[in-house]
Amino acid sequence: MQHNRRRRVIAGVSLSAVLAVVASACGGQDGGTGGSGDSAGSDGRVRVVASTNVWASVVSAVGGEHVEVTSLIDDPSADPHSYQAGAADAAEVASAELLVWNGGGYDDFFPQLAENSEAPTVVAVEQVEGANDGGEGDAGRAEDHSGEHSEDHAGEHQQEQSGEHRQEHSGEHSDEHSEQHGDGAGHSHDHAHDHGNEHVWYDLHVVSSVADRVAGELGELLPQQRSTFEDNAAEFAGRIDELTHEVENLAERHTGATVAATEPIAQYLLAEAGLQDLTPREFASAIENETDVPVAAQQRMLELAGGGVDAVVRNSQTATPATEKVVEEARKSATPVVDLTETLPEGQTDYIAWMSGQIDALTKALDE
Repeated sequence: MQHNRRRRVIAGVSLSAVLAVVASACGGQDGGTGGSGDSAGSDGRVRVVASTNVWASVVSAVGGEHVEVTSLIDDPSADPHSYQAGAADAAEVASAELLVWNGGGYDDFFPQLAENSEAPTVVAVEQVEGANDGGEGDAGRAEDHSGEHSEDHAGEHQQEQSGEHRQEHSGEHSDEHSEQHGDGAGHSHDHAHDHGNEHVWYDLHVVSSVADRVAGELGELLPQQRSTFEDNAAEFAGRIDELTHEVENLAERHTGATVAATEPIAQYLLAEAGLQDLTPREFASAIENETDVPVAAQQRMLELAGGGVDAVVRNSQTATPATEKVVEEARKSATPVVDLTETLPEGQTDYIAWMSGQIDALTKALDE
């Protein structure tokens, strides 16, 4: 297995110009990027391109030595929401035999690059529905998976699950905060599901479903290794089950504990652990949309960090003056701060180890 790591943010380049250059360069080449059967590269490995190193690590776990995986984003300082693709990115996608990305508006640059590709695709947010209703999820050609379609799938499932978690996390405590903060960041799954949270790699069931879909697509591309891919996906699912048990243990010890998050990247995990997220919606929205935080929302976050919650959850990859004020207040008040990330940190290539470390960090913070 070879995992190419890239760190490149190229700004100011017209995507249409990039695609035109790549299309011209590839026009006379023999494709080999789609279809099924014997479509592996000359070295016998399937060429896979993923939008981020999170999904690349899942592909690597399933494909092993039979895949060559490239992630376009693995730099912790690169934000997939605003990533500007370059010609090298487009060339990677054009030569791929399988494409894997997040969807849901998270990595919109990727489906644009994949628009003219005939390679099969796996889009993570489109596995949300299938991961919870026993279906297979949706995977297909690049042109079938627009951001709007992805968001539709995510929204359907999110509304479906939010009812269950409302029942689990309702009560006097939640009602009290709802009255105080209006329709604040939605507690637990309410925020994650009702508002289309695209950070689905924090939903362990979805990650397992993505691995299954990847195994199926790789089996079509390299039939002689189909059983290997299926076995690898089954092993990966077993490790996901272990993570699920870790979250269940966290829930047993800390259900109802309160947190405030500088950015809503881990809402699925927080909800599964039975934690109450008291982050004001206006704060979360401003940070995600890179707009000014309303004064009242900033003040409320400072109050929460100053002893109003059991822990502050920080996205350590996206620090802003507003979020740093919250972290500073938490540290002054001895409120534990848990650092979580959007992509695998430098030197980390194993999704399971990365996620396990984050669950452990959250548990230890709440144990304090």
